[in-house]
Amino acid sequence: MIKVKVPASSANMGAGFDTLGVAVGLYNRLQIEEIPSGLEIRTFNAGGYVLQNENNLIYRAMREVFDTVGYEPTGIRIVQNSAIPMTRGLGSSSACIIGGMIGANALSGRHLSYGYMLDMAAKMEGHPDNAAPAMYGGFCVSLVEDGHVLTKSCKLNPKIKFAVMIPDYFVATRKSRGILPETVNLKDAAFNISRASMFQAALISGDMEKLRYAAEDKLHQPYRRDYVDGMNEIFERTYEAGSRATYLSGSGPTIVSILDGGYDEFETEMIQFFSENSHKWNCRILSIDNVGTVVSEI
Repeated sequence: MIKVKVPASSANMGAGFDTLGVAVGLYNRLQIEEIPSGLEIRTFNAGGYVLQNENNLIYRAMREVFDTVGYEPTGIRIVQNSAIPMTRGLGSSSACIIGGMIGANALSGRHLSYGYMLDMAAKMEGHPDNAAPAMYGGFCVSLVEDGHVLTKSCKLNPKIKFAVMIPDYFVATRKSRGILPETVNLKDAAFNISRASMFQAALISGDMEKLRYAAEDKLHQPYRRDYVDGMNEIFERTYEAGSRATYLSGSGPTIVSILDGGYDEFETEMIQFFSENSHKWNCRILSIDNVGTVVSEI
């Protein structure tokens, strides 16, 4: 039996559209084993409907590996226990894809490198910003060149934590991406390049004073505000409560604040704010995951 633990991830991170991502301490835990015949899938705590057939995302990712290495299992059993909320902007699909690929690779003889599987995962996802931190952990900067993912994972100070604010509704990624313009003007492009560059330098060096301004964005967040109830108000309240930087996670609707202290106080204040303003949101403080996917065989 192969056991795989894959972290959730928060991507875009303000100005770093399709480029920046970080692994956080929520996990998708898989048990994968070869059985005499058939396909058996059991899921727990996935927070939504999960296909129990060959269209299951984990199994589809596994098939990509099996077909690549020429391995044909007699049958497969997948048991998934996931704490990552689905369709909320925390990399639930990337966790399934990475977990399925790494599990299938271990089951079939470990023929593929992590880099090769990351290329495959990014192709399935369309971009690498969630897949890279799900695989390698830490704060990841990623790009795609000629179909290959180039990524750098940086381990962050454990003092940096992430307040993850999750509403009780979801926004379909396809719908959220569809609202974005196909072209941007030069001024907005320069704005985002400067902010994304500063964000990386400030986060890695721990210069938290600059993060708030470095998280500003003009490429995707302004267009997605209409899909996130009270987004401007929530952003303002997080800064009043001590956030160092607040941004829309992935395509939303989850909102993430970066903290370097006052974690309990921030959580209490935001939960009270949501309660008083009839926002059906939850707030959790998560640690950085600097390890990434862990696989073991038992």
